[in-house]
Amino acid sequence: MTTENIKNRLHKYVDNGDEKLLKLMYAVAKEYSTVTEEFIFSPEDLALFEQRRNSRLQGKSELYSWDEVKALIKSKRSA
Repeated sequence: MTTENIKNRLHKYVDNGDEKLLKLMYAVAKEYSTVTEEFIFSPEDLALFEQRRNSRLQGKSELYSWDEVKALIKSKRSA
């Protein structure tokens, strides 16, 4: 189904929908637009990611195994 077909069908549902359906569709659309905005990285974020990546590729940063991460977290909790 094409995007245009989906839009047309949704318009029909909206035009004929009861209050419950309209509130549901509105809530889903609102949440979707809010969530997608949160995952847009700024140019500063992207530069930081690239800097961290380069640091890792050059061997200047450390990697931890899952067991090491859990041990670090547990030690910080008890401190």
